[in-house]
Amino acid sequence: MRAIITLLLAMLFVTSSAWAQEQVEETTIYLSSDKDSSLTSKDGRLQLSLNGMNFDFGPKQQDKNQVVRTTKPENKSVYFGILGIGSPNFNHFAAVEIGANTLVNTDYSSYSPEEANAMLFSSHKAVSFNCNIASLNVALNKRRTLVASMAFGVTSENYTFAGPYTMELREGMMRPVKLNDGIKKSKLTATYIHMPITLDWNIKHHFFLSAGINFDVLAGSHLKYKFPKTKIKEELMLSPVQVGFTARIGWKRLYGFVNYAFVDMFKQDRGPKGKRLSAGVGFWF
Repeated sequence: MRAIITLLLAMLFVTSSAWAQEQVEETTIYLSSDKDSSLTSKDGRLQLSLNGMNFDFGPKQQDKNQVVRTTKPENKSVYFGILGIGSPNFNHFAAVEIGANTLVNTDYSSYSPEEANAMLFSSHKAVSFNCNIASLNVALNKRRTLVASMAFGVTSENYTFAGPYTMELREGMMRPVKLNDGIKKSKLTATYIHMPITLDWNIKHHFFLSAGINFDVLAGSHLKYKFPKTKIKEELMLSPVQVGFTARIGWKRLYGFVNYAFVDMFKQDRGPKGKRLSAGVGFWF
């Protein structure tokens, strides 16, 4: 009975000093004169030793030197997509954009009045087609209301002559040429490697506004006649690099866009002066 009382008092003492006070140093109380029985407290645990048999009480403590690895919840802010696949819902570069294009701020002062009229383009069938092959989106805040976006793709633009004319390089300058009998129309097609960079503002209810700059590098150009259909690839004296402004407004993944180039479409003193302007819609398929 005395041994049991001694054991209970010892356990109460060790528990109060080790657990209640969170004592981390080792404390040992011997329950017999030969020290075969003892009660030890270490790191909030109790170990009872009775004639060589050990009993452990309390939660297992982790080694202080052990590196604890925890998996943090994913907080992704950078997204990459191809043709819209893998892109987040706040990506505003549709795989397909279709619109109309024209030349603005034109200047035909280098041509005679007759040549200037022959060089005019028609708004009829002036179609632009954009394909955003890849996109990159970087969220700038936790709510993702501000996003920096970039796309890489291809743009193709068509410019149909208003009259029965085409153009050719003569004396270092693009000049109008009357079409032969039987040929009804002529158009110029220019293809660019297209890279827009924008800052997007995602408003409530899935509405958004975005604006930024375009970089366009000329990939190819040609003239096409009808009828019969004939494609002629020749030097058209187009500016090889274009820089411009782009803006978008939309809801979810349907939006309207406008692109404006700061650089003339033709090289300086090699053709009429005029800036490229296109507008249309982007949609997901």
